Amino acid sequence: MAEPGSAESTLLRGTAIFAAAVTVVFYLFGLLLVGVALSEAGSGADSTPMHQCRDAGDRPQNVQVDARQVQFLPLRVLCRTPDGREFTSGVVPPWLNPALAVSFAATVALAAAAFVQADRRAAARQASARS
Repeated sequence: MAEPGSAESTLLRGTAIFAAAVTVVFYLFGLLLVGVALSEAGSGADSTPMHQCRDAGDRPQNVQVDARQVQFLPLRVLCRTPDGREFTSGVVPPWLNPALAVSFAATVALAAAAFVQADRRAAARQASARS
């Protein structure tokens, strides 16, 4: 006979694992996009500055781009101008970082809920064994 609450605990653990897997897939997808963009910018006659920096929507008018910087949290590629201004390139889709944040928060919340549920079940087991 199954213990009371075991189905809920299993569901919480499974959902936490799924949310963690989604987080990892989103992050790896973003890393893939950044890696492909950087490898394209690494060679060729039209590779510097990378075209994502030249064609970015929030690029200041009539400005040259002389450097780029990859940030891993939040995942993005920053383009830098000679006067020190920075703007984001269009390499990482705008929805990716919020989706990463939500899936990570869900992973933490579900894992914490599964831990609390397991702790309560263990305490109930000990209380029933004493009586």
